[in-house]
Amino acid sequence: MKLTNKILTVITLTLAITSCSDFLEDEIQYTREEVVTTSGQRSRGIIDDIYTDYSFDYFRDFSNEYLTDNGVANNGETSLATGYWGPTSNPYSYVWQQSYHNIRQIYQYIDLIHNKDLSFFVSENNEVLNERTISRYYGEAHFLKAWAQWELLKVFGGPSANGGMLGFPIVNRVLENEAYAKLSRNTYDECVTQIIEDLDIAIANLPLVYQGAESGNPAYSLVETGRASGLAAYALKAKLALYAASPAFNPSNDLSKWKLAATYAQELIIQNGGLKNLQAFDFASETNPDHIWRMRNSRSSNALEKRLYPPSLYGTGEINPSQNLIDAFPDANGYPIDNGLSAYDATTPYKSRDSRFYKFVFYNGDKCFTSATCSEYNALEIYQGGLDYYGGFNNSAGTRTGYYLKKYLNNLNFDPAAIDVTTTLPKVYVQLELNDIYLGYAEALNEAFGQPGLLHSGFNYTAKEVLAKVRQRAGLSTDPYLDIVATNQTDFRNLVKNERRIELCFSGDRFHDLRRWKDIVNTEDVKGVKITKNSDDTFSFENIDIERRNYEAKNYYLPLPYNELLINNNLKQNQGWE
Repeated sequence: MKLTNKILTVITLTLAITSCSDFLEDEIQYTREEVVTTSGQRSRGIIDDIYTDYSFDYFRDFSNEYLTDNGVANNGETSLATGYWGPTSNPYSYVWQQSYHNIRQIYQYIDLIHNKDLSFFVSENNEVLNERTISRYYGEAHFLKAWAQWELLKVFGGPSANGGMLGFPIVNRVLENEAYAKLSRNTYDECVTQIIEDLDIAIANLPLVYQGAESGNPAYSLVETGRASGLAAYALKAKLALYAASPAFNPSNDLSKWKLAATYAQELIIQNGGLKNLQAFDFASETNPDHIWRMRNSRSSNALEKRLYPPSLYGTGEINPSQNLIDAFPDANGYPIDNGLSAYDATTPYKSRDSRFYKFVFYNGDKCFTSATCSEYNALEIYQGGLDYYGGFNNSAGTRTGYYLKKYLNNLNFDPAAIDVTTTLPKVYVQLELNDIYLGYAEALNEAFGQPGLLHSGFNYTAKEVLAKVRQRAGLSTDPYLDIVATNQTDFRNLVKNERRIELCFSGDRFHDLRRWKDIVNTEDVKGVKITKNSDDTFSFENIDIERRNYEAKNYYLPLPYNELLINNNLKQNQGWE
């Protein structure tokens, strides 16, 4: 954990003098402290470097999804989804060291650069640009610290053996190894308070959003998009408060915590200009205002497509959504497929479904991304013996569940004559998104008051009308099912949970949602579908078992890393993992 006090990791060029696509690709070098503290722009690389830990983590998110009933990898069983995590097999162990490394680096910046009033532009006379840049980096430092702490709390928060709800050891300065090894965990509520304090400092020092040209808006222009913003800090406050109010971390169901979560979500909505329609799904868009905090990623890459596309589209089909997830998508009118009013037909299960199904999933017979004619490629053959069945087009590729992941992908050139199928469209990796905050508002307000169709004192929107914005993007201009469930707190709660499952699928959120709701013990075994093509060109569908899921109550909380417990005897392990 210790970094030498003479060597700092510094990014050679800062964002202010690079293009958007270069932000996370700068060469890193090691520079002596006395050079860093007199290097102006280069000194801010201490902060720029931290962004790399939170960018383009698609496959880590996908791996987190394998811990749920949403999907599996096509190359083998997910053993950790049984709930047994040994001393060296905790998939979240990296969060502890990564977070504390980043917090240390942030305080090195504050102590060595910010507190010494080191100018950004030493020889430039643009006072506004210099002051804004210095303030912005200070705000970024506190946002990134809050984010590191949020990850620690999300992953490792939980009760000790005596039942006290604990968070992480709060660190507000650079520590040497000896001090680090004596830290004790603060209470969960103390950690929430600390993160909010850091986010308030971030809000005070950051622009709400980045907009306009550099010449007219120095240091806050569009070229800086991808950095922390005030709006991102508001969003993180809302997400933090939602977790803190949830059953796993709020065992007494203190309703004031749910009200606070709804209040913070409303603050974000107000700061964002009020309750707005969500933009159409577009995972290549770099201008989508719903992407509250999106990271900057490399362009001109088809790596994601090649790993996710079905075999007949020259991919390896690595990620396989489950039949469980497919069944969560309602029909085209918004009714669950097992509802008596649903138009769902089990003999043609992919017809008349929620529009998000077609945007997120490759299915048997699928042949389009976005075109009106739906003819961008040949119909996928995921039936037994088809080209997209295991061993069909590619001997070593295929799906275990009967589905492939389409979400996040760009439409490529599918011409078989193309030597190297590529795309120049960006991959937009989003850490904080407006749909998540809308869903959080609806959940928190319903839990705080019930009666989701009524307007409650102190709030500008009902839980129902905010959830309606999420479902309207799915094509539900009228929503009779929402009208029905909005008369009942329990039914509305179940709908919110299902909407989170759909909207945030393969973002890495579901595993933590299941834990915070205390629903993880009810995680279903993963199902798939076996499809048989009949002689009359119709298909028969049979659900099949793919993987077991076997979680216990201790999995509401996750174990602290074994190596950290060896270093520090003061750390109390979470209940059930002692």
